[in-house]
Amino acid sequence: MSRDDLIRLLEGRDPLAAVRAFGIAPPEAVRVTGPAPGDRLVDGDREGPVADHRAAHARGTSSEAVVAYGDGVPAGAVADRLLELGALARETGLLAAVTPVPSEGSSARPGSWGVEDLVVIAAARGVVPGAAIRPSWECLGPPAAQVALAFGATEWAVPDGDDTDVERLARAAGCRVAR
Repeated sequence: MSRDDLIRLLEGRDPLAAVRAFGIAPPEAVRVTGPAPGDRLVDGDREGPVADHRAAHARGTSSEAVVAYGDGVPAGAVADRLLELGALARETGLLAAVTPVPSEGSSARPGSWGVEDLVVIAAARGVVPGAAIRPSWECLGPPAAQVALAFGATEWAVPDGDDTDVERLARAAGCRVAR
């Protein structure tokens, strides 16, 4: 998919168009994880430079990347970040996960709209091969993380102390939990 096509998809806000464009099907199982291994480069809550991920991969260290989107983040910036991460994933095979994280927003607009969340998740699944796609559990919440499975999410990072019944949540979406 070209950069321009990806931007149009992101700006179009049609999650079903994104699912069709990439041929996305819900996973049979969703992986539920906790904190990342200590030897892995992890962006945290904000995007880290792709150059840092590239350097970690050159050392043989896997990484987890954040993709910012939503209020104040142009679709072109989201497309560029996804395309760069996709290229890195294909080159090294060491990009373990991508977590789309919506901006904080303002009183005039939330950080993201629900449809926007799903479009970005589908775009991440379509552009970044082999990496787990993780909706931000903290920002979107369990119900949206569940719906995100149908749009390309493959993993949930459930925070310590969260008492959500992930087995039941996955079953209701037609998946099973893989740990």
